[in-house]
Amino acid sequence: MSLFEIKNCKKQFDGNPVIDGISFKVDEGEVVAIIGSSGSGKTTLLRICTFLEYMNDGEMSYLGKKVVTSENGIAKYIGQNKLSIDAMNNNKELTKIKNYFGLVFQNFNLFPHWTVLKNIIDAPISVEKRNKEVVIDRAMYYLKKMGIENKAYNYPCELSGGQQQRVAIARALCMEPKIIYFDEPTSALDPELTQEVLRVIKELANEKRTMVIVTHEMNFARDVADRVIFVDNGVIVEEGNAKEVISNPKMERTKKFLQKYED
Repeated sequence: MSLFEIKNCKKQFDGNPVIDGISFKVDEGEVVAIIGSSGSGKTTLLRICTFLEYMNDGEMSYLGKKVVTSENGIAKYIGQNKLSIDAMNNNKELTKIKNYFGLVFQNFNLFPHWTVLKNIIDAPISVEKRNKEVVIDRAMYYLKKMGIENKAYNYPCELSGGQQQRVAIARALCMEPKIIYFDEPTSALDPELTQEVLRVIKELANEKRTMVIVTHEMNFARDVADRVIFVDNGVIVEEGNAKEVISNPKMERTKKFLQKYED
């Protein structure tokens, strides 16, 4: 079953195309890695998938529900009449859809004045109106899963970068999402902390969590992802089985990109 699908996605900034006709889908239990050079459009694509940015044209579906359609070459979002971030933020239909996914940012995005536990439980309680005691139990479960249950009452500044990123992952998991998106989850970490976080994500992959990961860690993508999508200049250049694409790419542009990561 496809949990997510995007078709012919197009995005421009000041008239310049950043995403130029990208289409892909994500099936339940699948791990998809999106790779590409800086400025290739992969982070913009992820932001479109998670409603942090709107597309100019194209279609999008979550769990078979049409979220975006195309009318006369212009994207039409469910529940709104114009393309704007403000309209998306105030869109009740999109707010419901947001419960389908979680998002882990590269820079953690934790509230510094809240404890670790408060960072995790606030959205499920205040936004989803879930039972506080149940949410706290789940939060502690995920903190234990991340190996940092003893940090529940610490503040983000008292944690290492790797610990903060694990808190961010626990926060996403506590929303019980159908899909978890990761935007370069290790780019702000040193090599040792990077391995901590990659180990956690690999464990989630082993549990058949559905994930879409923008990453520059090629070995990780090859070993953990089911499928890799290589994006360059706003288009998909190559897509396929992660091990096959990374170990034996067919397209010359993909080969040139991957040469930078060879030992």
